[in-house]
Amino acid sequence: MLLIGNRGITCVAVLMLSLNVIGASDSALHLRDISKQELFLRHPTFEENYNRYEVLDSAERMPADVSLLIFFGTWCHDSQREVPRMLKILEAVGVPEDNIQMVPLDFSKTDPGGLAVANGVEFTPTFIFFREQEEVGRIIEKPATTLEDAMVELLNE
Repeated sequence: MLLIGNRGITCVAVLMLSLNVIGASDSALHLRDISKQELFLRHPTFEENYNRYEVLDSAERMPADVSLLIFFGTWCHDSQREVPRMLKILEAVGVPEDNIQMVPLDFSKTDPGGLAVANGVEFTPTFIFFREQEEVGRIIEKPATTLEDAMVELLNE
């Protein structure tokens, strides 16, 4: 690595500090979006619940233009139950991982990027569905029926 002047040293110091923060605690999850793999690695309960869940037959293939924003808390029991289920359903119905953005929230249900505030998120988990980049509906905390049925109803409105 080539460093030029004090600015390079400052950048390296910030990078090292950032890496220490990321390795130090779960607070790093709140610095950015998270992938399914990273979530499972850091929070095995999510992977256990994902592996345990069996997608219901009522799940339907999703149109190619469906995308989701998933707001959740790793500390939230509803998120620990519903997010793994949703991820398994989305995989089963053919939603590409690139169409899913997972945003971990802190205890005050905020994120540094301000996405939760911008989207009016008050409860976790909140699943926001989009088609052609327009919001078509939300599933908040847990559906009245099943996630599969709620998704079908939401996308067929």
